[in-house]
Amino acid sequence: MNNSNIFKRLFSLCNGGWKRLVYLIRERMNLIEVKILLIGLSLAALNGIYFLYLLFTDLALYKVLSSTAIIHIMGGRALGIATCLSGDISLFNTILYNFFLEVVIVLIAYGIVVLMMRNIIQPKLFGSAVRQAELTAQGQKTKIKKYGSIGLFLFVMFPFFMTGPLIGTIIGYLLHYRAINNFLIVFSGTLTSIMIYAFIGNNIIDFINQYIHIDVLKKWSGIVIAVLIIVFLIYHLKTVKAFLFSDEEEE
Repeated sequence: MNNSNIFKRLFSLCNGGWKRLVYLIRERMNLIEVKILLIGLSLAALNGIYFLYLLFTDLALYKVLSSTAIIHIMGGRALGIATCLSGDISLFNTILYNFFLEVVIVLIAYGIVVLMMRNIIQPKLFGSAVRQAELTAQGQKTKIKKYGSIGLFLFVMFPFFMTGPLIGTIIGYLLHYRAINNFLIVFSGTLTSIMIYAFIGNNIIDFINQYIHIDVLKKWSGIVIAVLIIVFLIYHLKTVKAFLFSDEEEE
């Protein structure tokens, strides 16, 4: 498949996604998951507009915030926070921005995952990821149910493997929590975790700055981030490539 066909495929996918979004708005707006998805997409769009503004007005800040957003999409909460702190973002703004990113990602991902679990939508690109998330949530559901809301809060707050806000919200959905209660618990745990990371990270960076110049730290931080992004893309290249090069169109 040449570059022209790839662009055509991407355009077709974007067009199909737009049509499905319009369908959800017109026909399924009564579903709470659709409303949650639209809120998440609206916040993401606003953030995108802000990025565009920074691209022309403050390139340095744009690089820091956009890198942080990419890292969060990759699942790197701690590294995202460290990126902001090493980019001279204040502690308060670091906590606020990283929490905002987590909220946006969770709202969008939760909407897609639950709508797929309910067979409302079936985008092929996310099929395997949604199945894995559902299996993980099902595996943790019994443990969390035993401790109720406190268990869900701690599950989201502590940074263990395959834990976090998205899996937490899916567990809350499987436990039949009301959406508002589910998100209040999960986002409380998320904010607490981000605050802990930020305070610890700020102290570590202050300590490192006593021995290493801040410009050197920024340089190495940029290298680490670039390497992680490349590794992430290579790891998922097979899935994306198979999806783009597939001749089968989504129904």
